Amino acid sequence: MTVENSGTSDFAQPNHRQSAPHTQVHHHLRRVLENAQDVVVIGLMLLLIGIALLALAALFRMAVLQETASQVILSQIVYILVLTELYRTLIFYLREHRVSVALIMETAIVTTVNELILTGQDSPPSLILAIGGLLLVLGSLLWLDRWFSRLRNEVVHTSAH
Repeated sequence: MTVENSGTSDFAQPNHRQSAPHTQVHHHLRRVLENAQDVVVIGLMLLLIGIALLALAALFRMAVLQETASQVILSQIVYILVLTELYRTLIFYLREHRVSVALIMETAIVTTVNELILTGQDSPPSLILAIGGLLLVLGSLLWLDRWFSRLRNEVVHTSAH
């Protein structure tokens, strides 16, 4: 049995790597799944636009055509703002392919304020204190997130020069 040696081995040429065909399957499958996820997110965005338009029409009816309590009108406005925040979150996801924690916290703050507006007068003081504590924690987390991101940006800018 003879072994032919051309003088070079597979180890001698590390930059001359042949890509196996099966590795392309992983790349294509990932791309297909990412595109499918984008289609789902775009569907959610269209649904949010539809819900926001219906909520806007209901707000117009309540504010102009019917005599509705200001608390309900304010709640409807905050509801539309929550839908807008969710829409912004989905836009950020489509652009960056990651979820922004800051946008989620902003949405949670607006939703909590909406809940406080809706049930504030009828709620026991302990629940109002708990909601206030939740708002304090969410606001602090949002502030910390922005503070740390500002520090990271300063470190990146100063180390680049």
